[in-house]
Amino acid sequence: MTSSTPAPAIEVDKEAADAQSTFDSETTSLSSSILNHTYENGRRYHSYKAGKYFVPNDEAEQDRVDIYHHMALIKLDGELNITPLKSDFSGRVLDLGTGTGTWAIDMGDKYPNAEIIGIDLSPPQTSWVPSNVNFEVDDIEEPWTFRQPFDFIHARWLAGAIRDWPKLMKQTFDNVKPGGYAEFKDWDVRPHAPDGSLNLPDNAVKRWHDIVCGAFEEHGGVTSPGIDMKKRFEDAGFVNVQERVYNVPIGAWAKDPKLKELGKFYGVALGEGVESMSLHVLTHYLKWDVDEVKALANQFREDIKTTPAYHKYHVVSGQKPTE
Repeated sequence: MTSSTPAPAIEVDKEAADAQSTFDSETTSLSSSILNHTYENGRRYHSYKAGKYFVPNDEAEQDRVDIYHHMALIKLDGELNITPLKSDFSGRVLDLGTGTGTWAIDMGDKYPNAEIIGIDLSPPQTSWVPSNVNFEVDDIEEPWTFRQPFDFIHARWLAGAIRDWPKLMKQTFDNVKPGGYAEFKDWDVRPHAPDGSLNLPDNAVKRWHDIVCGAFEEHGGVTSPGIDMKKRFEDAGFVNVQERVYNVPIGAWAKDPKLKELGKFYGVALGEGVESMSLHVLTHYLKWDVDEVKALANQFREDIKTTPAYHKYHVVSGQKPTE
């Protein structure tokens, strides 16, 4: 049985101003070489499998990711997931692409009897972690070697990070206990107009999406995994698949108060992150120089102030059959 909740069109507020520890590793240990970093165009990147992920891991990027976490809480009305976990949940949880580790840490606080493991190419730069939360550096696209299955596997914002989605979904399904759950949250970053169409003005907002996302996809990346996420869950074998789709405005142009607040944060996050998301792709794939990338990013920041547009955010949950 499956269900899907579509997101409605967004009404524009024309008067709005723009606003913009650790357990022994079951996979890869945090060795000194992994804790090192690589640097490019003035930004810091992960050193483990350097170059695989195109976004930096420096403090500016971590701040931006934490804004995303706050946005996710707004969208889900303060909840960390839509998967129905009991208040005394005490199972094993795996957080794929944990990033700054904020979701895993919050889960550890909420479920003190659960065991939370977060995995990423970079170790989280955090000074405090609950005793039931552990982080590992590993590549989730490599074969998994966990000795025990999980009650709940979670992932969000893997857009651009995964090349082989069917393989990832199969590994997720295989590593969930019968009756356990998986939940993925990810983007459809095609820029939608307030009426729901893809008809945006021909300015830097549209141009950035066409150039950066287009170049990344031409080289095998997936920039909008949210579009197919529900089907991927079903194809992998999950049942009771539920999907929620949220419209996320870029900027504070929406009339609805909740969407307006969400848009303010997203406008800031994209405005601050547009350069970091562009540098590696444009300098490597299209051979742009850094000044060209910065010029496009600056124009993008200007045009989002006057161009109502939004992305879609898909949240999909599914259960592994008990038989």
